[in-house]
Amino acid sequence: MAAEATAEAGEQEAAAEAAPKKGRGKLLLVVALVLVLAGGGGAAWYLGYLPFGNTAATEEAEPEAHETVQVGALKAFDPFLANLEDTDGNRYLKASLQVEFFEAEPPHDFEARVPQLRDLLLTLFTSKTYAEIRTPEGKALLRDDIINRINRTMGHDVVKAVYFTEFIVQ
Repeated sequence: MAAEATAEAGEQEAAAEAAPKKGRGKLLLVVALVLVLAGGGGAAWYLGYLPFGNTAATEEAEPEAHETVQVGALKAFDPFLANLEDTDGNRYLKASLQVEFFEAEPPHDFEARVPQLRDLLLTLFTSKTYAEIRTPEGKALLRDDIINRINRTMGHDVVKAVYFTEFIVQ
């Protein structure tokens, strides 16, 4: 019996010694994981993937991005009211639009040509059917037509974009 008690005591001591070794393995794994993550974060910061501490570089890069986006002058037209070219003749279009120019100022002769441009745009609107302008693609084509007609009338490319501020078909 004494031998059995000694054997049990030996087994308990062996189990007690094995438990701390198991805990040390987990501790080493956690420490290694923390070191790997810290090293990865440091490498990301050093390579510029993280902006922390690198504000001078980002401040220098931002003005370049903002300088490339240049907003041109905007000119609003009075609202247009036109009959659409539908077979029943009962469809009307009310559209308000603004044109954006390439330059910061509208061309000096633009104001003098507004009546001519309004006539060209009214003619364009009355030549369209509801089916042509009801979809987003149709509106995009209408925008392109407006830009082309204005630029052709002005003699060179002055209009960059057209924005509909009101577009109602009844």
